[in-house]
Amino acid sequence: MNTTSLLCLVILAVALGEAFPLAQEGYDYAPPPPAPYAPAYEHIPILQDDRSSKGSGYDAEYSFTYKTGNGITRSESGAQQDGQVSSGGWSYTAPEGTPIALEFVADHGGYQPQGAHLPVAPPLEYERTQEFSH
Repeated sequence: MNTTSLLCLVILAVALGEAFPLAQEGYDYAPPPPAPYAPAYEHIPILQDDRSSKGSGYDAEYSFTYKTGNGITRSESGAQQDGQVSSGGWSYTAPEGTPIALEFVADHGGYQPQGAHLPVAPPLEYERTQEFSH
């Protein structure tokens, strides 16, 4: 074998060794890089927190109300009446400054929210003029 071929084989072996390094022994844990900024959390006090419950089982009732220092309010009450019946609501100010208020009833008719911010279905284009029979 000539010297040029031997030199090419050595260079190829070194290049392959660099391209595919062997796994090293031990634990090479690298912690994640630090966040670019630390999140800022503001403490928001709870101004009111009232809770009550009466009864148990099929005659149970509950209610709660809370208010926070940033203007969020939430209240709900419920009872067992042919299944769970609940009503309540909440209010807060959206990030763009819009006041949001939602009231709801949840009973045998399902969840029924009401609020000025909720979308309204468009009116029907036609009125039903016939009754369909089987």
